[in-house]
Amino acid sequence: MDLTPILSGGIAALMLLAAIGLIIYRKHNRINLFWGLLAVLFSGCAMLMAVVGSSLGTIYAKPSGDPRSSVTEFFDALVTGDYETAYSLMDDYSDLGLASQPESEAGKLIYEALKQSYHYELIGDCQVNMLQASQRVSMRYLDLSAVTADLDELTAKKLKILVQTMEPDQVYDSQDNYLPEVTQLAYIQALEQALKDARSCYTTVEFDLPLKYTQGRWKVLTVPELLSALSGGTGV
Repeated sequence: MDLTPILSGGIAALMLLAAIGLIIYRKHNRINLFWGLLAVLFSGCAMLMAVVGSSLGTIYAKPSGDPRSSVTEFFDALVTGDYETAYSLMDDYSDLGLASQPESEAGKLIYEALKQSYHYELIGDCQVNMLQASQRVSMRYLDLSAVTADLDELTAKKLKILVQTMEPDQVYDSQDNYLPEVTQLAYIQALEQALKDARSCYTTVEFDLPLKYTQGRWKVLTVPELLSALSGGTGV
């Protein structure tokens, strides 16, 4: 229930009573009528402003800057690998782990291929509502599940070739099991072959990217679609 009209009416009634009382008793108390009425008026206005302000909630100043420019700067930084700039334009994350290169050889291959696949386009105008904004974005990325779909079969083929071209003691241990370095080599060769056709595994997703005006600038808020694209569709 909105109590603003009731409170405003009560304040107005108090102001009227105060003014009447001031007129009646001003001679007995030697009160200057002009200054007394002025004091009543200012006090009443202050109370009215407090009531109205509480009913309206927080009043925000108009944000400056273009949120669309922040989105462009953010994605430009992601695509070029300038993660320090990208993270400075995010409000809900300080680090996405993109700057940390994997230690394994296979991880490095996938990491580089994924970074090279990033591309984006802004769709339409940015929609702004007070301190909130939203920009439609189309983002391309490498679908890692598509790249690795036939990797087991391809690894087996590479392993067969290695067995045929290498000496037995370079392939098997004393229990006739494949040496770990041989299976790893076959996997790397298979991955390299799969990544040669990486462009056929590119995919695109569209999503609305929200922004928030904070600390004097527009900052990006992440969404699941963005996080999934950055990880090659492997999940958030």
